[in-house]
Amino acid sequence: MLDVAGDDGRNVSGAAPVTDADADYRVVVGEECFDWRELTDSGLIDALDALAELLEPLADGRRAAFMDPAYDTECRPSIALQDALYSPDGVLPRDERVRLLKLLGKCKRVEPGEADLPQPVRVGDGPWREPSWGTAHALARAAEGRAMSCLLAPYAKEPDWPSGWVTVTRTTEAGHDEVKAHVLRSPKDAPGFWRGLLTDEPVGAEHFFTFMVDAFPQLLFADSLRLHHFKGTYTEVLPWLVKLLGALNDHFTGTLVDCGGDLSQVMRRFDALGLDISPESANTKKNAKAWEQRNVDHEGATYRCDWHGKRLWDRDRVHFSLPIAAYDDRVLVGIFVGHLAT
Repeated sequence: MLDVAGDDGRNVSGAAPVTDADADYRVVVGEECFDWRELTDSGLIDALDALAELLEPLADGRRAAFMDPAYDTECRPSIALQDALYSPDGVLPRDERVRLLKLLGKCKRVEPGEADLPQPVRVGDGPWREPSWGTAHALARAAEGRAMSCLLAPYAKEPDWPSGWVTVTRTTEAGHDEVKAHVLRSPKDAPGFWRGLLTDEPVGAEHFFTFMVDAFPQLLFADSLRLHHFKGTYTEVLPWLVKLLGALNDHFTGTLVDCGGDLSQVMRRFDALGLDISPESANTKKNAKAWEQRNVDHEGATYRCDWHGKRLWDRDRVHFSLPIAAYDDRVLVGIFVGHLAT
C-alpha cells in the first residue's frame, strides 16, 4: 500500500505547493469567452465581470491557460482582443480591462500544435461545429488521458454545451473519436471538475491532497490526515472518499438545518445518496479514551469530530465535525482511519 504520510510538502489548509505534477494546467480558456461583439455597454461590463469571476480562482500561474491566437479574436466589431486589452481609448471599461489583463497575465500562454488544429466536433446529437483553438486544445489534451476543462463563459452562445462533464465526438484523420471533457461556465461548477479529475484520471495518491481545497471548498482539512491510515488501498478507497467528501461539502450543513436537529433524518438523507454517516454512539461518548480520539487540532484550536462516514461496516472511516461558526459553518474533516476505538 502506498504510504503518503507527509513528505509531500502539502498544506491542506491553504494553497497547495507547486510541483511538477500539478503545474500541468487543466483549464483552457476558449476564445468564445472573448466574443463581446453583440453586447451592449452594460452587458459588456457584466460579461467581463463574469469572466473575471471564473478566472480569478484559477489564474495562479499553473492551473489555467489560453491560446496565443486568442489575441487575434474579434472581441468588439473590427477590434482584436490584443488591441482592446492594451488600448486605453475606452474600447473596454478601464477597471475591467486592467483586471482581465492581470488575470490573463497569470495564465499560461500556449502556442498551438498540430494536434490543436480545430476540426468539427459535437456533443450528443447536437450540430457539428468548428471549435475554437482553446476548445480544440483542451480536447486534444483530454484525448491523451488528462482530465481537462474548457472555460466557456455563461454568455458564450456557441458552443451551447452545458456546464459539467460532456462526451465530445471529434473529427480525426481516422474518422471520429470520443473524448470526455469538462465545460466550466459557472464558479459553482468548478468543484465538480476537480472531483472528476481525482477519480477519472485518476490522480495518484501522492498528489491527492493537492486538489482537496479546489474539489471541496466548503470543507476544512486537518494537517494530520493521511491516506495510508485507511485499511483499504488507495484504489479501493478513492471513489468512496471523493463521493463522501463531495456530499459533505454540498449537503451536510444544509441538511442539518433542513432536518431541524433530527439526526436520524440526516442519516436517511445521506443513505439516499448511497452513503453511510452517523454521529458517535452513546457508548462511545461514555468511553473517555475513545471520545478523546475524536479531538482534532486545527489552526490552534481543538475540535471534536463526532460524526463519521464509513466505507464498510468494519473498516475505513472519515471523522468530521459539526459546522464550525468561526469558519462560516464549514465542516472540519479531521481523521482518516481504519477504525477508532468505541
